Amino acid sequence: MSDQTYLSDPQLAARAESGDFEAFRAIVHRYSNALLSVAYSVLGDYHEAQDAVQEAFAKSYSRLHTLKDKKRLGSWLYTIVHRTSIDMKRAQRTSLPLDEALTPTSDLIHSWLERHALQEAVWTAMHSLEEKSKTAVILYYVSDWPMKEIGRFLNLSLSAVESRIRRARESLKRQLAGDYESYFRSCRLGLPFEERVSQHVLKRMGHFYIPATNKERTTEWFIIHFQLQRAPHGSLWLGTGQQLFVLECSNHTPPAQPLLTFAVDDVEACWAQLNTSGVVTGPIAEDEWWGSHFVFYDFDGNKYIAVTPK
Repeated sequence: MSDQTYLSDPQLAARAESGDFEAFRAIVHRYSNALLSVAYSVLGDYHEAQDAVQEAFAKSYSRLHTLKDKKRLGSWLYTIVHRTSIDMKRAQRTSLPLDEALTPTSDLIHSWLERHALQEAVWTAMHSLEEKSKTAVILYYVSDWPMKEIGRFLNLSLSAVESRIRRARESLKRQLAGDYESYFRSCRLGLPFEERVSQHVLKRMGHFYIPATNKERTTEWFIIHFQLQRAPHGSLWLGTGQQLFVLECSNHTPPAQPLLTFAVDDVEACWAQLNTSGVVTGPIAEDEWWGSHFVFYDFDGNKYIAVTPK
């Protein structure tokens, strides 16, 4: 992800609205833990809260054009995630989610019980707090935001934030004997979550994307070998007229399935050109459905297919 963290909220929002996806990723990175705090204060479940945050970011990306006052980005995101969380809570079934309803294996049952017992204890203690106090104290632990920033996000004065957090901490200390602070800190969202949200948003918008450990290197690789043209803000134009986004990721495990299929005029010429350039390729094969085709791989081990259709 390119470093746009130095930009202000209005600058990021304006760039993201104009199609700069890296600016949107910077917004996700900046506000993930803030939105998690809001969602958790409504839902009381860490994993459901993550789902709510992901959905809220997806909604915000498609609605950026409706945000007229870009200075209000934070409060606008607050409203979206709060409504999303309330909608999710209303739709919740009384039964446990599938992953929690399944009985854990004997090797995992001790840690499973400990984790669920701690979450239940924390949420029970949180019930005594007013909603914005819940959000404030969670945000205090899961982010590095100063009190002033927390107040701006929650539309509270600095003194109100300090008072709410102080009372909330005192209440939690009275009700919880364990180390609840470490529980909250373990819930912090980082780059892997931002990357997951980015992929989810692009899928929803119908765009193609490639995960890469080095965006610029992979972008140049596509330009050199397939003569793709740069689109505004660094994405690439495919021959179909659609955009291809290269998402820089901190860690990447290549999927087993091909990410893209390229139609080429001459499979043998393409195979020879890629081999000459040192690209890892498989042998040319014939198939009654595909025609002549071969697989090839980029720097990160992502798999692609080149084919001359019948």
